[in-house]
Amino acid sequence: MGVDLGTGGCKTTVVDIDGNVCVSSFKEYPSEHFKPGWSEQNPALWIEALIDTVKDCRAGMNDGFSDILCLAVTASTHNAVLLDSGGNVIRRCIMWNDQRSGDQCERLKQRYDETIFRIGMQRPTPTWTLPQLMWIKENEPENYAKIDRLLFTKDYVRSWLTGDFCTDVVDAQGSLLYDARAVKWSEELCAMIDLPLSTLPEIRLSKEIAGRVRADVARLTGLPEGLPVIVGCSDTAAEDFSAGATKAGQIIVKLATAGNVNVVADTPNPHSKTFTYPYSIEGLWYTVTATNSCASAYRWLRDGFYRAEKELCERRGEDVYRTMDDEASSVPLGARGLVFHPYLLGERCPYFNPKARGDFFGLGMLHSRAHFARALLEGVAFSLYDCLQVLSDFNRNLEDISIIGGGAKSPLWSQIICDVFGLEVKFPRNAESSYGGALLAGVGVGVFSSEYEAAEKCIKAEKVYTPNMNNHEKYSKIYSVYKDIASLSVPVWDTLAGIVEE
Repeated sequence: MGVDLGTGGCKTTVVDIDGNVCVSSFKEYPSEHFKPGWSEQNPALWIEALIDTVKDCRAGMNDGFSDILCLAVTASTHNAVLLDSGGNVIRRCIMWNDQRSGDQCERLKQRYDETIFRIGMQRPTPTWTLPQLMWIKENEPENYAKIDRLLFTKDYVRSWLTGDFCTDVVDAQGSLLYDARAVKWSEELCAMIDLPLSTLPEIRLSKEIAGRVRADVARLTGLPEGLPVIVGCSDTAAEDFSAGATKAGQIIVKLATAGNVNVVADTPNPHSKTFTYPYSIEGLWYTVTATNSCASAYRWLRDGFYRAEKELCERRGEDVYRTMDDEASSVPLGARGLVFHPYLLGERCPYFNPKARGDFFGLGMLHSRAHFARALLEGVAFSLYDCLQVLSDFNRNLEDISIIGGGAKSPLWSQIICDVFGLEVKFPRNAESSYGGALLAGVGVGVFSSEYEAAEKCIKAEKVYTPNMNNHEKYSKIYSVYKDIASLSVPVWDTLAGIVEE
């Protein structure tokens, strides 16, 4: 079983030893945006979602959970859950896409930039735990003083299952408090925010068994008491594994809450415009380039432009995103000159600017709702193409590309990305974090001898997209305009941010 706590919701998947999905369940939960650029979640919602989806899966199994062998929890990284001495959550969790710590990042750069990059392999941006904690220390000192233990999303949920206190090498790296080369928490980085090392969890490999399901949790969930639970990893690492990425040079495009373009490597490649992580497969690394708003942007459009359709589709048991895709496909490539920038929560690669704002540019009387839908899909594709350009600086192999994530289930969106990239793109079967986590759990308890055996046995390509090069040429012209608009907007973003703050 794999349980993935994504930014938008929890998905639980049960997989058999041949890699077939037996049953799965999904439950949404909200993020809270109390101020511009803020993004927080209540950790209690993760536990509720886990209980509900696990129960759904149990009900969908002919034999209940009598044959369940193991469990993995995965989740988005960077999100620190702060606990007091009684084990209580101190405050809502600041999420990876929160942008409030921009000022803290600037001060960290001014004072410690080279040290942080040398040890942590990244430069400070608001997505990392280090500047998030610095913001809490400066703005909520009473909360900061209460910190007794710190866990990341998947670790908090797994600890609820088993009572353990550990994390894995991937989530440790996502904190910017970790020395991955030395495989230990960095005293030097923690000292920058006066964080005692004793508050941080033990670091273990992703596939190791962290503990076993407790009796009280078994009664609540229906999980077998004593079920082995592995340490787990980030959702991105699990998704990349679920796509069959087991060797250096493979590229994975992820269409989830955020959008990623990642490459697997056999050595770390720290770069000022990327994120560098140890992989869930021991001995490998992966480099991440990311746009903050991907499927979350489409969800934003759904909630704002398609409310009635969403309610109607829910009553009929249909998917409103198909309706949106149908409308988007009804208008021509380029959306009649409407260009979208998906910077709804600031932006990471390649701008790393928390003040960046989203926009629809080129709006005219001829544009309808369908044009907005098409422009949004194309704008996210352009942002991911920005990410690909950064990877091409140090990875010349751009031939082995897989596309994953909830958004990849849309043939229209996948083909748009294929055409924007001008490259062949594979869509693997079952490429999701919960699926990758389940396979990794199988490795951890010996169902598979290694990650390589699990991937070879279970992971297959479902579809291959071939680029239309005429479309690629047209998209290249629009992409040039997209880049010009973003470059010219930088001073406007600064001015607007100042007005909003006033």
